[in-house]
Amino acid sequence: MALSDQLPYVIVHGGVQKTATSFIQGRLKRNAGRLKKQGVHYVHHRKTRKDYTIPCQLNGYDVVGLGYDTVISDAALCEISKEFFHGIEAGAGERIILSDENMPGHSSHCVRKGKLYGFRKPLIPIFANHIPYPVAEVHIAIRNYADFFASSYVEFLRSSEGRRHVTEAQMKRGVISVSPNWQKFIGDVREAFPNSELVVWRHEDFGDLSQKILQNLCGDAVDVNKFAIPKRGRSRPSASHRAIKEMLYVIQRYGPAALIEKRVELQEKYPRSEEYPAYDPWEQSEREHLTRLYDQDVEELKSLSGVRFL
Repeated sequence: MALSDQLPYVIVHGGVQKTATSFIQGRLKRNAGRLKKQGVHYVHHRKTRKDYTIPCQLNGYDVVGLGYDTVISDAALCEISKEFFHGIEAGAGERIILSDENMPGHSSHCVRKGKLYGFRKPLIPIFANHIPYPVAEVHIAIRNYADFFASSYVEFLRSSEGRRHVTEAQMKRGVISVSPNWQKFIGDVREAFPNSELVVWRHEDFGDLSQKILQNLCGDAVDVNKFAIPKRGRSRPSASHRAIKEMLYVIQRYGPAALIEKRVELQEKYPRSEEYPAYDPWEQSEREHLTRLYDQDVEELKSLSGVRFL
């Protein structure tokens, strides 16, 4: 897209969830000071989420009638977005990187109906339309449907507040019956950001592409090979198949609310390891079916106009 040298411009990293977004955000956060000196403004993903994404979503939830207690009107959202972007203090021609995997919605939106973000049609355009600067690029990762929905279900259980539980069987039936499609998802992103280039990659290729992805986000003026590596922090253990099965047993016996007190204990007791492999709810035939769909959709996506596939 043609960029004005009178305004800053925006690069959006829209996730999606469970596709190494934390790795990317950790690198950008650790090197935010270095980036700013080179005219690249990385907004911490938690600030982006709290001060921009969530207000956009609360506005969208009101539009679709979900009845949340907090409502953000169109007028209020305009003021919120104006304040958020003004606070970045980016100069003319400078680059702003926004990274939030929640841009299209949450894991629960995927789990409940087996769709790739069931509220994406209102949420992504609202996020896009309240950015006051040109959006040059939108960066999105996709993932094998079997692994994406398994990880989404893990996240759903780990974040559950005990309301509107979805069983494993319900999640699986939804995915198989809906036949999710990344091509349609990317099509909706293109429609929301019509003047932006879309950069897409498979999560399965992230190990080989990680430096290239960071370079694309930061621009040619930055040498990401000189980035400092974040100090290893204390992260929550990745849930194993055994941990998830124990969580589901707690729900079955005591109810969804009982899991709130038990989930951390169970994750720590059965951490993902050689002894406790990753959670996988799929039968072999189901996994093969979803993988075939994914491979077909990836090939079609590669030829989609306006998409640069890494």
